[in-house]
Amino acid sequence: MKPLVGITTSLEQKQQRLDVDYVQCVAAAGGVPILLPAAETADLAVELIDRISALVVPGGPGITCNMEGMLPDSLEPADPVRWVSDNHYWNAAGACDLPILGICYGMQLMNVLAGGTLFADVERQQAGAAVHSEKRGATGHPIRITAESHLNRLLGTQSMEVNSRHLQAVQIPGRGLTVSARSPDGVIEAIESADGRHIGVQFHPEKMRLHPLFDHLITCARAR
Repeated sequence: MKPLVGITTSLEQKQQRLDVDYVQCVAAAGGVPILLPAAETADLAVELIDRISALVVPGGPGITCNMEGMLPDSLEPADPVRWVSDNHYWNAAGACDLPILGICYGMQLMNVLAGGTLFADVERQQAGAAVHSEKRGATGHPIRITAESHLNRLLGTQSMEVNSRHLQAVQIPGRGLTVSARSPDGVIEAIESADGRHIGVQFHPEKMRLHPLFDHLITCARAR
């Protein structure tokens, strides 16, 4: 039986939205994608998490929790309903030890809920940082992957080109998370748990069709 994989959604003007690329990548990896509704209560999140085997938290708006600096004008803060919902899902998933893939906003959520911190605008706050956002004209950039990391094992390389789609970035990793990739300017591009069941990437693998990350999520889901 194929594992059910929950995917959280963006919330804009009371409409839940999700790029179809996430759905297609989960399905291509052998999972059954389930779009999770906004959970305003912890009980609802627990009921839904109990029915899935893995969680994807995709890209989204700005996170203001544990943040240094002010969000740039071009980045809207997360809708309060989505923020509460994502916290409920994350806490419920953690209690069940679900494998989790955090993408962009999802990586940042992973970090702050583990007590880590974020740069509100990494280009303006981290010395020497390059442009990392397509909103400011960036298209792609290289990353260097830590040799001993799970990310290196999954991708089979210590360097690759990724898309540039973020303004915020991890400043200090949270508890239990280690840095597994950086761009040449030192910006953190990926984090992971010691067992590799929680992986966060700052780039967008669904746009790159970087299937090994989704394959790994499904492998972990099947192992449950």
